[in-house]
Amino acid sequence: MHFLFILIKNSSYDILWALLELEKQVTIYDTAEFDPLSPVQEEFDKLESFLLEHDFNCLISYLFVPEISDLCQKYDIPYIGWVYDSPLISLFHPAVKNPCNYLFLFDQAEYEHMLPYGIPHLHYLPMGVNLSRTGALDITPEDEKNFSCDISFIGSLYEDNSYNSFIASFPEEIAAELKLYLVKNLCNWHQVKPWPRVSQRTMNFMSETFGAHVWNRQHMDFDLYLGLLLLSRKLAEMDRITVLNTLAQYYKVDLYTRSNCSYLHNVQVHQGVDYYTDMNKIFYLSRINLNITLPSIETGLPQRILDIMGSGGFVLTNYQKEIEDYFVIGQEIEVFRDVDELLEKVSYYLSHEEQRLRIAINGYQKVRDHFSYTHQLQQILHTVEEAYT
Repeated sequence: MHFLFILIKNSSYDILWALLELEKQVTIYDTAEFDPLSPVQEEFDKLESFLLEHDFNCLISYLFVPEISDLCQKYDIPYIGWVYDSPLISLFHPAVKNPCNYLFLFDQAEYEHMLPYGIPHLHYLPMGVNLSRTGALDITPEDEKNFSCDISFIGSLYEDNSYNSFIASFPEEIAAELKLYLVKNLCNWHQVKPWPRVSQRTMNFMSETFGAHVWNRQHMDFDLYLGLLLLSRKLAEMDRITVLNTLAQYYKVDLYTRSNCSYLHNVQVHQGVDYYTDMNKIFYLSRINLNITLPSIETGLPQRILDIMGSGGFVLTNYQKEIEDYFVIGQEIEVFRDVDELLEKVSYYLSHEEQRLRIAINGYQKVRDHFSYTHQLQQILHTVEEAYT
C-alpha cells in the first residue's frame, strides 16, 4: 500500500516513523498542517489537486479532519485517523459517517460515547510510544546537570481557558453552578469524571449574551459543548496548580511549560522543551515524573504516560480507569487518587530508590512489548486491510 501521511497541527511524526520502520511506502503531504477545528478551504482544494495527480491507497493522520474524509469518500480512498484527544470535537461532524473512515480512539469511554452514532469502522486502541526515538537518548554530563530532577512535570497549566474569559460576566447563579462542579471535582480521581454538561439557564445565557450557539459548528449536544468549553480546561488548570503548589511546600519541583505561572509558589519554572529531544531526557533523569490528566479524558491513557515509560522514567499519575487494564499498579506504574495519596507516594518513592527504579524498568519493558508504535500501527493496518479487502 502507498500511504499519504497528512500533517496535523500540534501532532507528531511518529506515525510516519512507524510506517517507515514497517517498510511501507509513504509520502508526506507537507503543503499544510491541518487543524480539524479551523478548516481552510484553500488547503483542501490544494490537497484535492494533489490527490488527482498521484495514486495513493490510503490517507493516514492523527485525529480526524472531516473535509479530508469527504475528499477520501469522493475518490474512494480509505482514511485512517488515530485519535489522541477526548473528546475530539470533529467526531461530531456528519463526515464521521463516511464509509471510507477507519477511526481508532484511544479513550475507551470516548469510544463508548461514539458507538450510538452509528459510525462505520470505529475502533478502540490506546496510543503507542516511538521507542526508536525515546530510546535514542544521548545523555551528556551537561544534560545531567540541567535536567536531573526529584519531581518534574512537563505540560501546560491551561490558564488560557474559556472559564477565565467569561466568569466575570456570569450572573451569580450561573457562576455558582460552575464553581460547584469545579470544587466537587478538584483533585478527585477516585471515580471517572463524566463529560460535564451545563444547565438550560447557562445555555440560554451564553446564547443570548455571546451568541454561543453558533460556535458549536458540529453536531455535539449544546449543553455538552458548553460544559467542555467552560469546565474541562479550567479544572485542568486548578488540578495542576494545586498539585504543583502542594508538592512544592515540601519538595523541589521542576515545571517545564510555556504557561503563565503567576499562581505557582516555590516551583522551579523552566521554559517548555522540545518534544523530540530534551523532553525524553527529562523523563529519564527525573526521579518522579508527574502526569496530571486533562479531565475530559475520562478513562484513557494520555500520551505523556507512555512517553515517560518509553524513556525509562518512573511515572506517578492520577488514577485513570484504563491503567489497570494494561499495567500493574505498584509494579509497573504508580498512581494517586487525591492529594493525600500523592504526598504519601512521593515521600515513599523518593526514599525507596531501588523500588522506584524497578518500577521504571518494568514499565519500560511493558510498553516495549505491548505499546510500541510499530505494534499498535500493525493492529491498525491489519484491521483496515481485513475490512477493505
